[in-house]
Amino acid sequence: MSQLVCQAQWSAEAASSGHHDKIMVQNLEVVVNAGKDVWGRQKKQRALISVTLTLGKQFTSASSTDSVDDSTVHYGTLSKAIQARFKDDTMAWMSTAALSAAVSKSVRDVAGSTDIYAIETNICYMKGSMFGEGAGHITSRIEGTGTRSNVLYLRDVRIPCLIGVNANERLQKQPVVLNVWVDNIHDSRVEDYPQLEALLFEVSTTKHTSPH
Repeated sequence: MSQLVCQAQWSAEAASSGHHDKIMVQNLEVVVNAGKDVWGRQKKQRALISVTLTLGKQFTSASSTDSVDDSTVHYGTLSKAIQARFKDDTMAWMSTAALSAAVSKSVRDVAGSTDIYAIETNICYMKGSMFGEGAGHITSRIEGTGTRSNVLYLRDVRIPCLIGVNANERLQKQPVVLNVWVDNIHDSRVEDYPQLEALLFEVSTTKHTSPH
């Protein structure tokens, strides 16, 4: 049974484990029938998928023979498996949490007998944010203990705000770039990025009057 913890606690446990050999695949572009768009609709959309595998054993045997054995995972094979997993146009819509779980399953299938200590997945929806560079979900799991972290994020959201203390600064709005992480979030709230972005605009654009 998995235990949900904050990202810092997960990272601390992983760092102290002594497992440091990693296989990384970054920004695989796919079209998935998952998540929600900026209007909260369930529909197909582009996503960037990144995966980091922490190996349970050092891949010294693979490096010494210059060949891929069961001490490691071939990143090219892993990339192709993840992309192939979502090429089926008839796949039913799935939640973002289910999508992250499906990516992790693809990792385990490719890994086979390779000892995996931890799996980290990052799903970024390019059009998940109206005014930013993307919205997404990062989940990290230590395979043996089940310790897991869950993060919802918005990346580079540009909001025009009245900021500054000088009179001239109060005459014209300036763009403020915000990056937001919501840590330790429940799986059922992972798709709340449209509501989160709306809240950011509400908080950032509300006129505040300084007390006299």
